[in-house]
Amino acid sequence: MLSANLDHLEIIPFISAELKKLLQDAREFLSEDREAGRYDLDGEKVFAMVVDAQTQPQEERRPEFHADYADIQVLLEGTEMLGYGHMPAGAITEDKMADKDVAFTAEIAAEKTVLMAPRDFAVFFPGELHRPLVAPVGKGAPVRKAIFKVHRSVLELP
Repeated sequence: MLSANLDHLEIIPFISAELKKLLQDAREFLSEDREAGRYDLDGEKVFAMVVDAQTQPQEERRPEFHADYADIQVLLEGTEMLGYGHMPAGAITEDKMADKDVAFTAEIAAEKTVLMAPRDFAVFFPGELHRPLVAPVGKGAPVRKAIFKVHRSVLELP
């Protein structure tokens, strides 16, 4: 997992050229106000989803991971907490890998959190457990975010 702010990419100079370009493209894409919906940026290799959602208490949000796509989650409005972990996924409670590239688990071992403010982003690579849309303080609140889905072939080293 990598987290920073789209307006200050200079603080993470040691990322791959591919990831740096994706983050710069995300910043440019979000320079315009976008309606909620899906945007194809490079066919099925890179696409964005702008969503209006509601955060929920941590116990109501399920941890998830993906096999083929990395998530670049960018908070646009509101405050959101993201859970994540460094351990492999435990038992899968719901498997939607075949049609939606997502599987859910009951927990994240030794879970950590990051508090997101507008324009903050987090990158979750394929296989990395994360728990999005967690309310920072108890009850939920509305948020607006963009989720860039990046196929692993774009980021894998040759």
